[in-house]
Amino acid sequence: MKKVVAFMGSPRKNGNTVTLVKEVIRGAQDAGAETTIFNLYDMNIKPCQGCLACRKTGHCVMQDDFQNMFNYIIDADVVVFGSPVYLWHVSAQMKLLWDRLCGLFDENHKPRYAVKNLIMVYSQGNPNAQAFQTSFQTNESMLKMFGLNVVNTILLTGGNNPSTAANNNELLVKAYEAGKAI
Repeated sequence: MKKVVAFMGSPRKNGNTVTLVKEVIRGAQDAGAETTIFNLYDMNIKPCQGCLACRKTGHCVMQDDFQNMFNYIIDADVVVFGSPVYLWHVSAQMKLLWDRLCGLFDENHKPRYAVKNLIMVYSQGNPNAQAFQTSFQTNESMLKMFGLNVVNTILLTGGNNPSTAANNNELLVKAYEAGKAI
C-alpha cells in the first residue's frame, strides 16, 4: 500500500488550496493509498537555525511538530504540498516547512532517502496561469534537490473567492485524478 502525506499551507481551512488538496487525497484513498494530512497553520514549526546538524545526521535537532512531519515524509511514497501564492511565493508556513527539509539530503547535496513523487497544489488570485511560473520552476528545482520530484502541478487561477475551486469541476477532477494516479 502506498503512503501519501499532504501538507496544507493555507490559513483558510475551507479555501481553495484545502479543497484541491483534499481532492488529491480523496483520489489517493480511492486508489488504496494510506493518507495523512497536516494543516501547517495548526502546527508549531520553528524557523531553521542554520546549524547544519541535519546535513550530518539526517534529522533536525530542534524539537517541535516538524519532527513528526519529517518522519511522515521519509516514510511516504508521495508527498503533496498545497499553498496559496503570496507575493510570488508559497505561504510563510509552507516556507518554514521547506526550510527545515535540509535533512533530506546529505553533506554532498545528494538525497539521503528514497526519491519521492511530489504533487504541487497552488492557488492564486491572478487569472494569468503564467504569472508565477518562474517561482514554481524555482520551487520544483529546489525540492528536487531533496529527492522530491514533481509529477503533477494543480494550479487554480483567479481564486480570489475561497470557493472558486469548489465550483471548478474540471480542476476538481484534475486534482482527484492526480491523487488516483499515485
